Amino acid sequence: MKNIIPLMGFLMALLLTPHAMAGADTMPEVTVTDPARSYGVQIGDVLSRHLSFTLPANSQLAKDSLPAKGSRQDGIELVSVQMQQDGKQGYVLQLQYQVFATHSTPVAMQLPELSLKYQAADGQEHVLAIPAWKFWFAPLVSSNAARLGKAAVNMQNQFRPPLVDMREMRYWLLVFAGLVVAGALALLYINADRKWLPFMGGAFAEAHRRIKRLKPSSPQAVQEAFYHLHTAFNTWHGNNCFAQDIDSFVQKNPRFGRSRAAIDRFFASSNEHLFLEQGQDTAETIKELKQISKQLRHCERGVA
Repeated sequence: MKNIIPLMGFLMALLLTPHAMAGADTMPEVTVTDPARSYGVQIGDVLSRHLSFTLPANSQLAKDSLPAKGSRQDGIELVSVQMQQDGKQGYVLQLQYQVFATHSTPVAMQLPELSLKYQAADGQEHVLAIPAWKFWFAPLVSSNAARLGKAAVNMQNQFRPPLVDMREMRYWLLVFAGLVVAGALALLYINADRKWLPFMGGAFAEAHRRIKRLKPSSPQAVQEAFYHLHTAFNTWHGNNCFAQDIDSFVQKNPRFGRSRAAIDRFFASSNEHLFLEQGQDTAETIKELKQISKQLRHCERGVA
């Protein structure tokens, strides 16, 4: 009889061992990531918990066991619940809590524990328990000030912000503004056709403006273009200026010396068109006279 009792215990252990091992193999794998800091938490702070778990095969999570958004416990409100499925049996649960407690002294608080239910393949219901996470709450105002009603002892006096010396910046702003204005006037003086500034309404500027208005399709366009340029030469020369007067014209007006080749080309082209009735077609001639008049206008304004 004494030998039978140990033998029966040994047989029962052999029978229970597979069930225990099977239960161990089917335990869910859980990974919990709690907030990094468990102290100095104040009112309004948001605390996040990240849960990642894998249920046994053919198990189904009970959605109604998930915590409800907006639930509040001991001054801590659940403000966000995000559930994602990772694979067939894996789940990722992201919870965000916000602290609304108003303690006047540091106290220990905790994020509530969770009980997630799931139904196994055999139909039995199991509970996945997630422990609570504790932290220290830090009040914004010390206990003495809160008790005595003297919150001002923890406040800084208000001061006017120091004035910034803008004199140097104002100086450089005026300098840059002057450069912008000078650059704009220079571009206007060089390229503008109208008499916007002094010394812009010279004879060659007037000739260039009139030549630009001519239409190449007009039969009198070439004669008018030559006429306008000859008028400008006569104005600067003080008398009728012909090809043989180019040297005296340049000596009398040295500013046109850099365009001596253009002046020679103009008088040669004028003789071909007006006296010999030769030369390029009308469009090419008008284009060339525009370039010559513009070049002489730059000389007239001293920017060539």
